[in-house]
Amino acid sequence: MIRLTLLLIPAALFAGQVRYARLGEFSGPVEVQLHPADEWMPAERNLPLPESAWVRTGAGARVEMELDDGSVCRLGPDSQGGFSDYTLLSTGQRVTLISLDHGVAYFTGRPQGKDALTLAAPGMQVILVKKARIRLEAETAWTRLSILEGSARFSSPTAEIDLVQGQYTRVEPDNPARFVLDRGIAEMALDRWNAERDKALASPVSAGHVAERYGVADLDAAGQWIETGAYGAVWQPKTPAGWVPYQNGRWRWYDAMGYTWVSDDAWGWLPFHYGRWTRTSDLGWIWAPSVSQVFKPGDVYWMRGSKIAGWGPLAPGEEWDPPSQPQEFLNVHTTWAAFSPEARTIDPAGFKDRPKEALTAAVFLSSLPSPAFVTARLDAVRPVVKAGSTRIVPSLQGVSFQDFGDPPPPPPAIVITPAPPPPIVVINNPPADPEQVAVPYAVPYPVLAGTFSMTTSGGPKRQPPQPKTSAPAPSSPPPPQSAGRGGTNPGKPQPPILKPKRPRDDGERASYNQVLKDASDPAKQLVDLDNWSRRYRDSDYEDERRVLYMQVFSKLNHPDKVVEEGARLLAKGLERTFPDPADGPTEILNVLYLTTVSGQLLDNPHKPEAATITAAARRLREYLPAFFAPERKPANLSAENWQQARTFMDDAAKKTLATAAHWSPTN
Repeated sequence: MIRLTLLLIPAALFAGQVRYARLGEFSGPVEVQLHPADEWMPAERNLPLPESAWVRTGAGARVEMELDDGSVCRLGPDSQGGFSDYTLLSTGQRVTLISLDHGVAYFTGRPQGKDALTLAAPGMQVILVKKARIRLEAETAWTRLSILEGSARFSSPTAEIDLVQGQYTRVEPDNPARFVLDRGIAEMALDRWNAERDKALASPVSAGHVAERYGVADLDAAGQWIETGAYGAVWQPKTPAGWVPYQNGRWRWYDAMGYTWVSDDAWGWLPFHYGRWTRTSDLGWIWAPSVSQVFKPGDVYWMRGSKIAGWGPLAPGEEWDPPSQPQEFLNVHTTWAAFSPEARTIDPAGFKDRPKEALTAAVFLSSLPSPAFVTARLDAVRPVVKAGSTRIVPSLQGVSFQDFGDPPPPPPAIVITPAPPPPIVVINNPPADPEQVAVPYAVPYPVLAGTFSMTTSGGPKRQPPQPKTSAPAPSSPPPPQSAGRGGTNPGKPQPPILKPKRPRDDGERASYNQVLKDASDPAKQLVDLDNWSRRYRDSDYEDERRVLYMQVFSKLNHPDKVVEEGARLLAKGLERTFPDPADGPTEILNVLYLTTVSGQLLDNPHKPEAATITAAARRLREYLPAFFAPERKPANLSAENWQQARTFMDDAAKKTLATAAHWSPTN
């Protein structure tokens, strides 16, 4: 009896918080080995990948794996790699080490906080300290690292060098004293696929509703978000009639987690491992995200009868203990399958034999009994991955190379002089009066610029000048505008009278202040902006709001949406849209600069996008001399830094125009 009781305790209760990666999109023959004692099995979308899992691809195959920190690893054809280290420390820091044994691997990611994010291949290791996109190729005699974007730290037995975008290095594992460092990365056919997948996963709308960083993009196309009074924002999938959660898929046994759900629904990652399901009379099945970011095998109730097992979803917030009846328990909501105590897979597909006496005798359980643990599994080991020869040891500060053999030969004489960082320029437009709110926001490039302000009272942002008693004749030129707090306005002459802008009510002021409050969290800012747009579609601040959208989309690495918003503002005419001499110059600069640099991040834009980007780049070059005029320099900046900022932005525009010359835009 004591033995039976222990078997009913879920294995997850004995384990710490375990990290799992998600096996996402794949094509062609792909196989997975979850544990050294397991057989290789065909890949399954949404399969959880624990530490030590291996993945391999056949001819013409490719596979994508999403990590819980938002990073993505992809394997090309005839490749094999695995999660050598994938742990969560008690300090909350994540240690990730992905090894490539052979073939081609792409990686896109950025370490968060003090997380350690490292890749290893035969003869080298790569440490990411900031956002980067890299390509690794491992052949029999050589290994090559290419930096597609950003930068990364390369280490081998003979050298440790920071590489930047456009550089590559090639090593020979059997000859560690020799390596090649050069510029000019050769393109591969898989590069476009990798870039397209990065774009598809970047900054989906659902990121504003969930705390998790992986499996998010699938939700946007497969359902919609709805605001409810009882559960807040919930997600409703597009499913056929009769669909029930935890029915399309199977349970697979994991030693550290117990029976874990693997959904056949393409979007079935987050909704089955974070949060819970419930059915309402007006909406049908909806998913409420969880506050906790702990990976769950699947929040369900269990039933067990003679040689059968049943399960169904637990409702949000439900605290259920058997033998009481769960809130969502109905015969039509319960899924059944054949079950034996030694089963490592429970699959409801094709199960039809449901004898009434077995169903009548079924009882509720908190979990099913676990398969007997075979101690021989502890002895199972894999052959050492060739990448392991670099002896990588994770640490809190990162991952460092250590040599445990003979002292390495002296490193070759390679001198790399890094380019000096671009200047940081701050252009803060102080409020005209103490009641106005003016908070600078950061362009994710070397320039910080001020934004517009909204009054905290019901009055306009600033009063328009009063017309004189004797108005000038219609043919006379308009009187000059005051320089205001933003200095002389470069560009076209401005109209003499500005239309006053007013928040519609206290609600709009609150919406705007919420956007400012969440400035450190762009995903929340995006939700705030969407809420503001829905409630106040006809706002006086529609154009300034579009600039804020551009800023947030840029922070969330969604350059296509930045260009889309920039196109709308350019089409309206920037000088007419932002005529105010106090804020207009800065807003115009933001639109032109963000549109220009975002164009560099698009692989091969469509014709309308290409036209917008090139127009913005040309306009930016024309606009810079007036904006960075000496008389507009803030007092707290040196003339040298002011000029360097102009040069940096001009170089960015030149680079975009040079890149655009090689585009082959499609319709």
